[in-house]
Formats: sequence, structure tokens, C-alpha cells
Amino acid sequence: MNSNAIWDKRDRWWNHSGVVNELKGIGIESFYHKFTNEEQGKESQPTFFLHRKPEKPYHIDYVFGSKEFSSKLKKLEIGKMEKWLEISDHLPMTCEFES
Repeated sequence: MNSNAIWDKRDRWWNHSGVVNELKGIGIESFYHKFTNEEQGKESQPTFFLHRKPEKPYHIDYVFGSKEFSSKLKKLEIGKMEKWLEISDHLPMTCEFES
């Protein structure tokens, strides 16, 4: 999504929180937020570093899915900055599900 609730503006029609609420209305949720029990905009783990600079962290990447999948979510990991910043300014997010 390359977005975060921290950039929401009240007068903007289609902001991050609006999209998240629309998805929630049809039973789709962020696996990161479900797994960590963190609020949108208050993420403790960044997924992106502006210009690959560790001092400019943001959480702007997500894995969304239905409650059928999130109920089977066993593990969620974000790649290590030290490894991935050589390749990209985004860190991978991987999910493991029960079968």
C-alpha cells in the first residue's frame, strides 16, 4: 500500500484508515496488526527505510487477507534491515500458516 495512518488527513476522501476500514467491512484484515496486536499508525517494526537510511523508518507494507487465513496465522516475520537494505528500501514480510 505504501501508506500509513500517520499520513491520514481528515479532509482527504480515500486515506489509509479509510481503506483499512473498507477492507475490514468485507472481512479482510492486516495480518501484521492481527499478529502483533498493534494499532494502525503505531507499528513498532518498520518495513521501509526512506533512501535506505536506517534513521528514516516507516511501516508501509502489509499482507491483508480474510479471517479464514488470519485465524491460521502461525508466524509473521519482517526481514532484517542489515540484510535487506543492500537490495531494497523495503523489507520483506513473510507469513506462515497452519495447514
